[in-house]
Amino acid sequence: MKATKIRKLFIANRGEIARRIALGAQGLGIETAAIYSGLASPHYLEGLITTFIHVEEESPALYLNGAHMVQLAKQAGCDAVHPGFGFLSESAAFAGLVEESGLTWIGPSPLSISKMASKAEARSIAKEHRVPVVPGLERMSNVDSAELLQSIHGFAKDHGFPILLKAAMGGGGKGMRVVRSFGEIEESINRAQSEALNSFGDSTLIVERYVEHPRHIEVQILGDQHGNVYALGDRDCSVQRRHQKIIEEAPAPGLTDETRKRMQEAAVSLAKAVSYYSAGTVEFIMDWAPEYRAQENFYFLEMNTRLQVEHPVTEQIFGEDLVAWQLRIAMGESLKDSINLVPHGHSIELRLYAEDTENRFLPAPGPVYGFQPYQSAGIRWEAGIDAIDEVTPRFDPMIAKLIATGTTRAQATHRLIEALKHSILAMPISNASFLLGVLQNPGFTDAQPTTRFIEDEHEALLEASKARRARTDPLAAKIWAQLGVSAPVALNPIQNLTQTIFSRTTASKAPIQFTQETLATVPLRYGPRRSAMGHGLITSAVTGLPTSFTYCVTSDKGAFVRWLNIEGETYFKLERLDESAAAGKSGAHAHEVIAPVPGKVVKILIAPGAAVHDKQTLMILESMKMEFEVQATRSGVIAEILVQAGQQVQSDTLLAQWQESPK
Repeated sequence: MKATKIRKLFIANRGEIARRIALGAQGLGIETAAIYSGLASPHYLEGLITTFIHVEEESPALYLNGAHMVQLAKQAGCDAVHPGFGFLSESAAFAGLVEESGLTWIGPSPLSISKMASKAEARSIAKEHRVPVVPGLERMSNVDSAELLQSIHGFAKDHGFPILLKAAMGGGGKGMRVVRSFGEIEESINRAQSEALNSFGDSTLIVERYVEHPRHIEVQILGDQHGNVYALGDRDCSVQRRHQKIIEEAPAPGLTDETRKRMQEAAVSLAKAVSYYSAGTVEFIMDWAPEYRAQENFYFLEMNTRLQVEHPVTEQIFGEDLVAWQLRIAMGESLKDSINLVPHGHSIELRLYAEDTENRFLPAPGPVYGFQPYQSAGIRWEAGIDAIDEVTPRFDPMIAKLIATGTTRAQATHRLIEALKHSILAMPISNASFLLGVLQNPGFTDAQPTTRFIEDEHEALLEASKARRARTDPLAAKIWAQLGVSAPVALNPIQNLTQTIFSRTTASKAPIQFTQETLATVPLRYGPRRSAMGHGLITSAVTGLPTSFTYCVTSDKGAFVRWLNIEGETYFKLERLDESAAAGKSGAHAHEVIAPVPGKVVKILIAPGAAVHDKQTLMILESMKMEFEVQATRSGVIAEILVQAGQQVQSDTLLAQWQESPK
């Protein structure tokens, strides 16, 4: 191994991880290059990126084209490539291509990636090194579908239900299906294979006994090219929906020191078995059913040969910069006697998504009318959007990560709650209010959640949200009246709009006070949108106490948008300034089947004249690498199909029509 000096780094990724990598490189004096599209580079990257590379259009296909990524890196004069997470970050072929091109790869060796890329091979290696694994089938062949079906039937007979099918080459919940009966096996295979192929280019599946009440615990690994491998504590990532994490924390609460030690030793042993260096994560599940909880049994799940989305919580409690260490390791530095292995405090991360928590957590991409993150002691943000921006349907709908750190778990939780209540994320739909409810739920605050937490507590979370809403509705009505402006003002420049807000509130006798007014104008990337954002206080008629709120007022392409956040509950209004533009689809017409998300129609399961029943799946859409079922909202007969398989559709697109009911 010879030491390599990195001078300029190409970031083969986008969004918040591009910013995070750029910050790590900047701290080491390394220049950076990144991709952008549109008329202007993203403001959140300016001052961090040395060279911007313009492309006509960003797409997943662009970031999955390894040869093109290498070409762009060389074009920008880079001598190293960091893949971030997702896309090509766990591609051994891409890592090899980077190295063959004379560039430094920021990550583990292609051989280590290859050994851990297949969940089946990773299971075998884990078993060889006495790392406990869940019973399952290794090295399943998917060439013969009849043989595959027979193998899974046999496994289910031997081990019982439920069983889990999952993509051998993937993660993040994609290509994963829980099967609870023999009748579900064949369709589950088809769906899991289709999703796996679309997401990872490989339809191979593995099958395991499904642990019904698991906790998802992972260990952060850091290794160097001198053979040193260390575990930087553990993380709990059990709060999930659709098998994807939305809350992670470090350390994992409620484990004994002995269990932590055994788990971290198992992770280090596995990493050394594949000569691992750079940052990585070994993931385990723990059987947390009441009858097994005291045993604290854990089983190897998979190894992620890259930086994790949730790496900030580990950085916070260990005081280490994992991105900087990735770069330093790639340049030949040793970890020995240089890395801190003693954690302090507790850190929790929330993933903010543009998703509809009341509609199966479906993605809800669209405009961000204003973004102003709350800053305070112990708060860290990792965001990939500007003050005014857009969440595109082409990529994962994650908007930002909010991390809070405290001396205790309770303090970290309190800081998260305050940050959610005082931040501005002005968009029609997000999971911000839902996350607030999770943080205040006793199942989270007073216990150790399992991956079933959201499923089990969903009704309680909805009821708590309704109760909060009942308290904030009267306050929202008062604030709406103060934020109301006439259409002509909204069409004027933003300065006039802001002055109108101030003049109305100053002249009013209502107990509302506006503070910290800020203007955000980013006209080049997303059209002539202008926003005024700020914070305020309103006196509650019920308690007589001041209640804080945040607000955003925006003029946007013939519409006037108002957004409020009161105690974490959000309110959104859109008023058309041009009444002729007001006629649009409601998405709830009695005789229409509407697309719930933007995406591609991958399968049509009905035909004109077909009689269908309520909740029956009519079509399958692919959006953001996930498959979504379009279900019937009632029983009836299909009159007309208006789309074709393979067609791209927008959210609220008319897909089919019902037959008129006889009068």
